[in-house]
Amino acid sequence: MIPTRLGVCRETAPGDRRVALVPDDVHLAAGTGLRVLVESGAGEGVGLPDRAYRAAGAETASRADVREAEIVVGLSPPAPAPGAGFRRGQVLVALVDPFRSPFRIRRWADEGLTVIGLDLVPEGSDEARSLDAASSLERLAGYKAGLLAVDLLDRPVRGSWGPGAPANAARALVIGWGPGAEEAARVLRDCGADVHTDSGRPGAGVVPGGLDILVTAVRPRLPGPPPRLVTARVLDTMRPGSVVVDLAAGPDGGNVVGARPGAPSTAGHGVVLVGAGPRADQLPGAACQAFSRHVVALLERIMSDGVPWIDVEDAVLAAVLVTHGGLVRRRDIRRMVLEQTALAGLP
Repeated sequence: MIPTRLGVCRETAPGDRRVALVPDDVHLAAGTGLRVLVESGAGEGVGLPDRAYRAAGAETASRADVREAEIVVGLSPPAPAPGAGFRRGQVLVALVDPFRSPFRIRRWADEGLTVIGLDLVPEGSDEARSLDAASSLERLAGYKAGLLAVDLLDRPVRGSWGPGAPANAARALVIGWGPGAEEAARVLRDCGADVHTDSGRPGAGVVPGGLDILVTAVRPRLPGPPPRLVTARVLDTMRPGSVVVDLAAGPDGGNVVGARPGAPSTAGHGVVLVGAGPRADQLPGAACQAFSRHVVALLERIMSDGVPWIDVEDAVLAAVLVTHGGLVRRRDIRRMVLEQTALAGLP
């Protein structure tokens, strides 16, 4: 029997150095009965050369060959090779961000692709934690955001640690919920800050004045910009030299007025503002290792006797199954796709 192929794509988003499978996990993927093909140069951005994959038992191949594999994985949804499309029945595995890409999801269903999103595990689902790549990456982003805030603050975070030191710890507020917000708060506490948290949900609270550090991490679930939580008036209440890190900042704005991804800027009366965006990108090696283990966990779940078996009755798999058998499988995603295509006047 010809082995089922697993194709590992090179990421194409500008500045994304990550790779979906690391050499240390090649033997685990191969152990499920797969022949592992890695796009040439896929790991170079994180110091994983082609020879490391070959030494681990994988083959390096062209983009076209990788995208011909029965299972294709990437952090971003893989695109077909130029001049070619995917075949019906191929399995694509990625972070799919379904609520921001309804027309792509409809196309996947129409093309008969099986698409699995490792960013769709329900919040608090312990059983599906092994597939929850999004939470792992959010945790890394929160870790980086906490460290960044400490680094940019114009005073020591910890108070009363020696002559001339501030008497009190820096005051910090983290707005948001989930792994990113939790990790940012943990890092700030470990560094000695006086940390308070706010879920950021409607009616949960307001931003107090006099903060030294503010971290926001409230992302939209449906298409559209992140909710605006911090106005210019709030920034004016923060002292000069304080720091705001907006983990939700993207091309459509963020939780904080004026936040955009990129280098720190100055807002209000001398507040340092960072539109951090997906700060897990700043820890690409750790992000690759985390994502790779989630990919392996998925493969171990769907591979049976060397071939992929998509059990739609498996509650854990059903949570991350976007399209399969020509259908959009998850009810909430299907409803969103129908609404958006109707608004666009499509049949």
